[in-house]
Amino acid sequence: MDERPLEGGGVPPQPPPYSPAPAAKEKSSRRKIVLWMSAALLFLLLLAGLIGGLYAWRFNEVAGELSIKDVDVSGVASGVHAGAYEVFHVKAAVDVEVEGGRIVSIAFTDSGRMSDETLQEIGEIFDEVISSQSLDVDITSGATVSKKVSLKAVEEALGGVEGP
Repeated sequence: MDERPLEGGGVPPQPPPYSPAPAAKEKSSRRKIVLWMSAALLFLLLLAGLIGGLYAWRFNEVAGELSIKDVDVSGVASGVHAGAYEVFHVKAAVDVEVEGGRIVSIAFTDSGRMSDETLQEIGEIFDEVISSQSLDVDITSGATVSKKVSLKAVEEALGGVEGP
């Protein structure tokens, strides 16, 4: 390099500081965007998992505490009595027909999203309620929330529930 002094005694011009090419800046910017988007997606997935876990935990807790009380049907007026009960996403609404202090029939008016198989099993439980004239039927083996909620709807129809 030539070390001669500049005319007028000035300092030789300095090269501009390193500046990456525009393509390199764009590539770095894309990486940052992808990194932030990945972090945001991971956060949303963790949040969804947390909310889903809390929902399932609370649902199981409430369902586990659900109990069916027997109702004295002899004191229930003749006619069709409507009842409904709901625990989170599981719901049941029934019409219970009573004649002369006896349960004559139980029919769903709304079974939510229960499967046909579940509805058939609950129908058998309703038949047992009618034959025994009692809500004190054995559902402990294979008791599902749908079965308990359905019996709670019958209980409400007969006047035995004050609220969910």
